[in-house]
Amino acid sequence: MNELIEMETQDGRTWAMARSRWGKRVAKVGVALSTGAMAGVAAAADHSEKINTAFGDGSTNVGAAVTGVIALVAIVTGLGLIVSILRR
Repeated sequence: MNELIEMETQDGRTWAMARSRWGKRVAKVGVALSTGAMAGVAAAADHSEKINTAFGDGSTNVGAAVTGVIALVAIVTGLGLIVSILRR
């Protein structure tokens, strides 16, 4: 069986208490997991400035890429017009 019967005295009365053998260990593991999760949340909050900086850098890079693609399309279109005029 996975349960122990313990006798406990409260307010002058004796009570039979059924407790799981693993109950205390499970509680300790639960406390350790929740403490670890809280530490992870605290560590993640410290990186918000770096995340915002990376977001700004990414936005700049996307803007430069879009500008480059538009310039490339303009050059190709201009060359196409020049070639079509010379063929006439």
